[in-house]
Amino acid sequence: MRRFSLQILGSILGLYLGARFVPNIDFQGPIKIFLLAGFTIGVANCFLKPLLNVIFLPLRVLTFGIISIIINIGIIWFVVKIIFHNYFFIGNYLSFLMFVMVIYLAGIALSSLDSPLQKIHH
Repeated sequence: MRRFSLQILGSILGLYLGARFVPNIDFQGPIKIFLLAGFTIGVANCFLKPLLNVIFLPLRVLTFGIISIIINIGIIWFVVKIIFHNYFFIGNYLSFLMFVMVIYLAGIALSSLDSPLQKIHH
């Protein structure tokens, strides 16, 4: 449960940092929509991403894991450009790739806190 919460918080943090600091990325809407988008990305990363990793396992082996980046891009593209397309404005593909990397790195950073927190808690 803690990992799930950290994944969602990481997605929300990544969305915030990406929308704030990546050029040509703009969010226009209420904070509820922003939090819902971060929650949706976090849920997709926790449940959909492992399933896609298993489905695309042969491609992951053949491409030495590069397909994982495409899976991340696809999940964030689906959430931002399909579900919440009225709120996120993305100027170009390079900005979108930087946006994806910020979200991905924030998710990894907060998810990695799970192990040290467990050691402190026990």
